[in-house]
Amino acid sequence: MSVSKLVKSGFIYTLGAVLIQGLSLITTPIYTRIISQEVYGQYSLYNSWVALISLFIGMQTVGSLPIAKVKYADEYNRYVAHALSLSTLVFLTIFSLAFLFKSYISIYIEVSESIFLLIVTQSFIGYVAGFLGQYFIQLQRAKENLLLSAIVAVSSVILSLYLLQIMQDDFLARIYGGLFPAIGMAVVTYFYIYTRGRNFVRKEYIRFTLTISLPLVFHHLGGQLLGHLGRIMIGQYMTSRDVALYSFGSSLGAIIQLVLGNINIAWVPWHFEAKRTNNPDLSRYVFNFLSLSLFLTLGYLTIFPELAFLMGGEKYSDSIEFIALIIFSHFLGFLYTFPMNIQFYHGNTKFVPVATLVSGFLNGALNLYFIPNYGNKGAAMATTISYMTLVVFHYAISRKVYNYNEVSLQFFVVLSAVSGGYAYLMNFFITSLCIRWSIGFVVIIIYTLIFRKELEAILWKFKEKS
Repeated sequence: MSVSKLVKSGFIYTLGAVLIQGLSLITTPIYTRIISQEVYGQYSLYNSWVALISLFIGMQTVGSLPIAKVKYADEYNRYVAHALSLSTLVFLTIFSLAFLFKSYISIYIEVSESIFLLIVTQSFIGYVAGFLGQYFIQLQRAKENLLLSAIVAVSSVILSLYLLQIMQDDFLARIYGGLFPAIGMAVVTYFYIYTRGRNFVRKEYIRFTLTISLPLVFHHLGGQLLGHLGRIMIGQYMTSRDVALYSFGSSLGAIIQLVLGNINIAWVPWHFEAKRTNNPDLSRYVFNFLSLSLFLTLGYLTIFPELAFLMGGEKYSDSIEFIALIIFSHFLGFLYTFPMNIQFYHGNTKFVPVATLVSGFLNGALNLYFIPNYGNKGAAMATTISYMTLVVFHYAISRKVYNYNEVSLQFFVVLSAVSGGYAYLMNFFITSLCIRWSIGFVVIIIYTLIFRKELEAILWKFKEKS
């Protein structure tokens, strides 16, 4: 993949993510004003359970698609149909067990039996709906992936707002608003995959699928524990209003994760190809990429208070005090992917689920102390510490096993210190737009001076095309 294609793919993925998240942001103040904080909190908890159960419900066979694209290039469509079929069999088994034990499990997670069955169902429907998008990503068809995501996002918003007007139960209206469009996309996925693969579960693929997918289940489990355990435990220790505040703050803080993550989708295949061909400029590209990511993070830290007030109004103003921590934690989460990707590059992922699970359980243990003592801010503190341990763990493993040196320990420390210090500074001046934006302007000047040559080259290319 050329640098220009990297930039183009990264732009499409990021643009799509920003547009879809932008739609979510635009509708957030609508939802926060037409439904109660209790319903907002209930729906956030519902989504957290959906996200957790979706890890097991499809057995993460979708995670085997990137490697299968190389290993089974000539029969890729057949393999994809096999992977989807295997996920479906796992779902049918789990749903049968869930139905048999619904009365016990629903009491444990504090929802009704019908809501519990909806959680299980939507977990798999959402998994299937996203399966087709991952299929297109492996074929480097970024536009199709963007179109699918946009259709589901827009239809979910429209249907949710409509159902909130005609249904008395706002909680069910929000659930159905997300469920029905996902069902439609799942139907499209089955039709598209099976008309091309014309295949069901194949014995010769099973060992390969399980070898790749099962470790990913535990890796993503740790990731979900990091991302959702905080709000679940807030629901146990505090009120639905507190869950709503934390969910709102987490959603705003996660915007930077969305942006950096989608840029990373384009970066990883380019990075692997550059390593394979021993690109002499790789170190410079890594430095520039990390510097750009830091710049985007600092920029978002500068403006998040205004965005939070615009989206949530006075009702959600209490969430502002911990959003900076959430943003900082997501930047740390982005940093650890660099040493972790080296493990993927060498085909050795045995440490990946171990690190993520340990970090996830550490997050739970920290929440036991921080939430009762510091509330929502405590949950954000626990998440930040947990992500920091992932950076340390993956750097240590990659350094020891693969002599990782693309990003030095000193640079990791500088990036973490700058972003963490800036987050503290923005939180300290949270009520002063003038001071925060003045500091942000200084950051722009510093970046302009450091990357003057790169900016001049970009402007020169733009003038040539014009």
